[in-house]
Amino acid sequence: MKPGSKAWKKFMAKLYGIGASVVIIGALFKIQHWPGANLMLILGLGTEAVIFFFSAFEPIHEEVDWTLVYPELATGEQNEHSPALKGGSMTEELDKMMEEAKIEPELIASLGDGMRKLSTQANQLSDITDASVATNEYVNRVSTASAKMSELTDTYSKAAETIMGISESGESGVNAGSELARMNSNLSNLNQMYELQLESARTKLTAADEAFSGVQSLMENLNASVNDTERYKENIAELSRNLSALNTVYGNMLSAMNVNAGSN
Repeated sequence: MKPGSKAWKKFMAKLYGIGASVVIIGALFKIQHWPGANLMLILGLGTEAVIFFFSAFEPIHEEVDWTLVYPELATGEQNEHSPALKGGSMTEELDKMMEEAKIEPELIASLGDGMRKLSTQANQLSDITDASVATNEYVNRVSTASAKMSELTDTYSKAAETIMGISESGESGVNAGSELARMNSNLSNLNQMYELQLESARTKLTAADEAFSGVQSLMENLNASVNDTERYKENIAELSRNLSALNTVYGNMLSAMNVNAGSN
């Protein structure tokens, strides 16, 4: 069994482990003053002496000059034989992987535009509040118009009663004429007010329709933004898988380099 051989290394490993356990047990007996402590101490120290004896034949560890293989270890700089320059820079390798994965700059730019579009659509959600306010005002206008119609109905009822009174009593003809003139004036005013209310109601209804159309367009844009976000997630996942594959390639390269260095 030649010192430095594989069999020698296996033997020395077992000798160190078993011998150390005997030495520790001998010291334990001596410290605890157990019976047979002197014998165990002699046995342990004798085993340690044997270990030191065999260790004297172990070959001296050879210091390998790695600067012969990797000159940059001595200068701190890369040369033409360094892996980074020999196989291209990390950036070039990454660009190559992205090109093989069909991840182009236009795709990254499209993802950025999609995210900005989503942010803009989210800001436009505040328009929904304005639409709600316009709708409430429209309802109030319609309620006011309904009240005016009720007043108009009452006025026509009173007019009918007045006409009936004229037919029954000819003595109140002059007063009836005055009442009819005033009633006509009131009816004209009511008609004007009613027309204004109807015009205002039409305007508010148009504004409400436009607001609801804007909300519908906003929801369509949000749905489109959600689809863009899903595509963004898928592209990011694909990019992550490609980067993982790239790390595996570089890990294999590093392992191969270490194996070659060990064999040399």
